[in-house]
Amino acid sequence: MDRGMVVFLGALLTFSSSWLGLVVFPFWQLGAEQPYQKEEGDTPYPQPLQGLALAGRKVYQNNGCMYCHTQQVRSEKFGGWWDANGEYKTGADIKRSYGLRRTVSRDYIYDNPTMLGTMRTGPDLANIGVRNPSEPWHHTHLLNPRSANSWSIMPSFAFFYTREKIAGSRSDKALSLGREWTVDPGYRWRPSAKQWDAIIANRGNDLVSQYTTGQPAAIDIQTPEGKERLLEFWLTTPEEEYQVIPNADAESLVAYLLALRKAEIPLPEAKE
Repeated sequence: MDRGMVVFLGALLTFSSSWLGLVVFPFWQLGAEQPYQKEEGDTPYPQPLQGLALAGRKVYQNNGCMYCHTQQVRSEKFGGWWDANGEYKTGADIKRSYGLRRTVSRDYIYDNPTMLGTMRTGPDLANIGVRNPSEPWHHTHLLNPRSANSWSIMPSFAFFYTREKIAGSRSDKALSLGREWTVDPGYRWRPSAKQWDAIIANRGNDLVSQYTTGQPAAIDIQTPEGKERLLEFWLTTPEEEYQVIPNADAESLVAYLLALRKAEIPLPEAKE
């Protein structure tokens, strides 16, 4: 019993010091951080998300994107790679253009929650808005990542998109993809041999005319090699009667990705 108070006080001191060191002190140190301005009149960095990008952060969170992607650029002291001369160097994140510098606490002052991530099954996204500012690319990549990278293991987010019949003219929002990716969104489609024979029987001459426009050599669809070449071409052309349109979640998510521009502005505390 004499040691009970000692054990209690020791445990209390241990947990109190941990709480002070891991919660209270960081809150005191970082809680009052403000956006950075090098000179008066400069646009403060960072800026809070607004509009579609703000809604897109919730879509990003709800779909678990942070489980496969980080949003933290590591220091130049970490991440090794070998240069052309066989010399081992560090700073792989900078070399990969994940950011111009390491990320620091100020980069996240408007993030709630802060989605740093825990692993990189996919590449870091802290600076993806600078690294890849193409809105159409992000949409096609979300519909089916294999349309951009054949080796990608990222799941398809085809449920963000709707395949619909074209009424009048094609929508400005329609994805610019060949029918191999749009006939069955989320998958890569190819017609069966019987289906392809039927298509050639009905539209063969028109397809040959499309194929040969600007081509130096003709194509003979009476041969297996010619039929295969025409098929590969036809699969890369868009569907005539259908289009794939992003829904509100897709547009918000892409707006959020394009707004991710961390580690872009030099910060004094980020110097190595």
